[in-house]
Amino acid sequence: MKITRWTAQLDPKKEIIHQLFQAEGLDGTEVTVESGKKMANLRTNMREIIQVLVGELIFNLSGNQFVLRAGDKLEMASNTLYSYSNMRAESCQFLTAQII
Repeated sequence: MKITRWTAQLDPKKEIIHQLFQAEGLDGTEVTVESGKKMANLRTNMREIIQVLVGELIFNLSGNQFVLRAGDKLEMASNTLYSYSNMRAESCQFLTAQII
């Protein structure tokens, strides 16, 4: 697992994050997580990259819980068990891609 926090002076914008994915040769898929939604017992099949576009997610990987905010990026190895939830009042969107 690798977490990269958004540290740029510019606020993260969807277009910028999409461009960053494309620059890495990644074909990302947008996912929307509505307020109060929880997804549990998920497992990566391949290496997976998730970068938050808007909002905030609480992630749990093997008992380690942390928050990802807009612009933050998470890289997970294949066969990683994880869950996430959106406890904010607004929906959250993230971009995800799998790497062989």
